[in-house]
Amino acid sequence: MHSFLTFLKIEGKLVWKSIDIFIFGICFPIILGSIFGYTLSKDGAGSGASHFELSYAAVVTIGMLATGVMGLSLTLADYRHRGILIRLQVTPVSPLQIVFAQALVQMAAALFSFIGVTLVYIFVFDFQLQGSWVSFALSYAYVLLAMYSIGILIGSIVRDTKAANVWSSVAYFSMLLFSGATIPYEVLPSYLRWGMDLFPLSHGIHLLKNTSTGASLSDSLLHVTVLGICMIVCIGIAIRYFRWK
Repeated sequence: MHSFLTFLKIEGKLVWKSIDIFIFGICFPIILGSIFGYTLSKDGAGSGASHFELSYAAVVTIGMLATGVMGLSLTLADYRHRGILIRLQVTPVSPLQIVFAQALVQMAAALFSFIGVTLVYIFVFDFQLQGSWVSFALSYAYVLLAMYSIGILIGSIVRDTKAANVWSSVAYFSMLLFSGATIPYEVLPSYLRWGMDLFPLSHGIHLLKNTSTGASLSDSLLHVTVLGICMIVCIGIAIRYFRWK
């Protein structure tokens, strides 16, 4: 436990030295939420909620996408590339502790993003959640774990930072642009929506939208199942094929 806490403390200091997390994980979703606040309709749409109200569930996922899929995977790959992981192999720190410590640090950044977006929506644009905040927070945590499992998978099996940059960028930008996080799902034609639903984040956003509007849990069973399968598959492969070097 002592070695893990020491490692976690070091990781906490290092992660904030990179400005990427601050820009893409915290500032970008707050700016995008502000743009949506001024441009999207406040009139009721699907589920009795407006396009603006539905956008909240999408924007809060950008922070977890940046920190989990990009930040987590690139950090693990960088440690492997610089030989840090192979040196840690002969210490009491296990691969699980390495991943868990890095994930906790990245989650702290995602939480800052979540709080920042929420404060802007509530105090600047008078946003009111129709559903339960407790249910929404639990759904957010579930989606976050699914997104982080993707980052853990990429960071655990790629050979070097070059490969990590390629695969994390593909995963990040494809889900950022085509899962409904930046382009509202409701304004797109139906023939494009089916393609968006192929991405795990799209199901996460659907789950958060259903929770934010107070929809029944039965309406989200498909989304919960898809995200659960995503977590099991990604973590299972990461554990089985984790690379020290």
